Amino acid sequence: MTVPIVIPWDLYQGKLVVWCEAVAAGARRAVLLQRLDTIFAPLEEDPSRERSYASLDWRLVSPREDDWGKYREMVEKQTARYGIRYRMQRVESVAEWVQGRKVVVPQYHLWLYRDDAVAQAIVDLYAEPDSRERGRLWRELLAWQAPAQLRTEED
Repeated sequence: MTVPIVIPWDLYQGKLVVWCEAVAAGARRAVLLQRLDTIFAPLEEDPSRERSYASLDWRLVSPREDDWGKYREMVEKQTARYGIRYRMQRVESVAEWVQGRKVVVPQYHLWLYRDDAVAQAIVDLYAEPDSRERGRLWRELLAWQAPAQLRTEED
């Protein structure tokens, strides 16, 4: 028997709404949305548990490009609703289960932001080839936690 794994989109949507509200309310840092976890399952079931995990043939179950497409649609709707911007940056990770074959897993970093300065900092981050400088840029972006001063019509 195979049990399909369902990605809890409602959980991610709930987090997304909270992050959008924070950015719309004045948080000036870009918010890096949590990635979906890599999930593996054995090709053949072993209900009696007679074989060790290492001897099972594991396959990647999710996330897939279709999953990320659904997430992108959700982000587009919510950011439009709150009047904020987003950037979806594809990155790839290498996943391996119990010394099995390695699999390239598509993942995306999703950033929510309002300011052009944040947009440029994100572009600079992913364009930087030097790992030490890239680490500095990550720390700098993630340190932008103080609320921005909101402008009123009187300003």
